[in-house]
Amino acid sequence: MSLADRLRAMLIERGLSQGELARRVGVTQGTVYKIVSGHAKSSKRIVEIAQSLGVRAEWLLTGNGEQYLDDGVPSNSYPSGQANRKISEGSSVVIREKDNQLVIPLLPDIESAFSSLPFPFTEYSGPTMEINLEDLKGSLADASQADLIAFVVKGDSMDPVLPEGSKVIVNVNDHKVIDGKIYVLDQSDWKRIRTLYRSGPAELTMKTFNAASYPEEKIAMNDLTILGRIIFAQRTL
Repeated sequence: MSLADRLRAMLIERGLSQGELARRVGVTQGTVYKIVSGHAKSSKRIVEIAQSLGVRAEWLLTGNGEQYLDDGVPSNSYPSGQANRKISEGSSVVIREKDNQLVIPLLPDIESAFSSLPFPFTEYSGPTMEINLEDLKGSLADASQADLIAFVVKGDSMDPVLPEGSKVIVNVNDHKVIDGKIYVLDQSDWKRIRTLYRSGPAELTMKTFNAASYPEEKIAMNDLTILGRIIFAQRTL
């Protein structure tokens, strides 16, 4: 796993765009892009980049040592004042008053998450995924907790960014195609995780992070249903 892979993975895990990270660090978006694309093997601002992502610079640069800072959350990235509130009312996804945690339904795989079960999971009593609300800041602008569901990734098509066993949170109400974002898709009842790019007026290109085994595919928009966008990932180590 390279520096570029680790940075991409952390951007997804923190729900940040390259531009948002660049603004927090005080560099140009081009600087971040060069690292993410693999064109730059390091940066003079690697320490600041790592701190903004809540990870140790040594791990980000080399993959060695402990990954996260002591609290696992960027200390200078998220404003306070959001504790002890709900995103909206009437859903099973809640924020615990004491620790400001989102509790989201966690399904064992993509098929279970997007079967015939209705949304929202107002009566759900199964396994859950807990996450600090601040880690999702910036990803919830147009979402209520009723729009969120989590599941466990199976297979290696999204390696190394989303290896098998990773837990992802999906906003099932976000169907807008933004180039490079990761989506949950339904292709003739075949549930998949792919990054999407517009490649024509009515055509999309689907890509994985394991292109050697899963090459990119082009598909007509009408032949694909977007089930939601992945807004957060908790990777296995």
